[in-house]
Order: sequence, then structure tokens, then C-alpha cells
Amino acid sequence: MPDEKTYPFDDEYMVFDKLTGQYVITEKALIDRGINIRARLSETAAVTPEAVISTLVHTASDMIYQFIHEHNTNNAAQDCFIAQCPQVRPVIFRAMLYQAVYIMNVGNLYLSTDDAERGKAIDKLAESVLGNVIPGLGISLLYTGVL
Repeated sequence: MPDEKTYPFDDEYMVFDKLTGQYVITEKALIDRGINIRARLSETAAVTPEAVISTLVHTASDMIYQFIHEHNTNNAAQDCFIAQCPQVRPVIFRAMLYQAVYIMNVGNLYLSTDDAERGKAIDKLAESVLGNVIPGLGISLLYTGVL
């Protein structure tokens, strides 16, 4: 049966942020993978858990999209491809999930003043997933040719 969803679409694991034009994973995606972020947050934090979680998932999304954009000059076409192509959605989901876990465990290395640390800002597993050829498309999200 063909996929009858209209892309981009939201579900319990990933939503499409119309403001940024990017998919963003949800807290449920983390929880269902055994990552209870709320349990890691201090009850004395100055901001709400919702704000921390929102920052984490949006940062993971921004980092993955930026990493993809570094591989092609036509970022608008890439973003359209990511938003509209059903085969791409699971790839971007996995990469963002790996990146969110990486940020939680290592921190956001983009914020480092050390160039060597900033060079390690993207999780190697996320990078690997993004480099895999997508079945049925014959290219990866890191494709550098004309889209």
C-alpha cells in the first residue's frame, strides 16, 4: 500500500517546525529509546524542563541540518527533499536522535572555544547514518551533486 501521508508530517516521535523548516524529534522519541531526560534535570534548575528539552531537540536538529548543508550548496533543495521524501524521514530521525544523545552525554561541542573540540561536534554514528545511501533514491543526505 502506498504511503498516503502528506509530507512533511508530524507524529509522536518527530514534528516539522514550520518556523525553521526542519524536523525536530520529540521528548517521546527520547523516552521510548530509554532516555528519560527529565530524570537528568535538576529540580532546582532556573528554567523549566520543557524549555531545556525544547532547546536540546532544536539544537540537535540545527546541528544535523547544518552538517547536511555543509555538503551541498543548494540547501533549499536539500531541505525540501528532507521534508517531502518519505524515504528520508527515518534517516533524519535517527541522525537527530543520535545527536541528541551525544549532546546529553558530551555536551554541545559547537560552543567550545577549542577548534579541535568543535570539529567533534557531530556524533560519528549520526554522521554515518547521514552518509548511507538511501534505498530507492541512490544517494545519501550528504550527496554533493545537483539535486
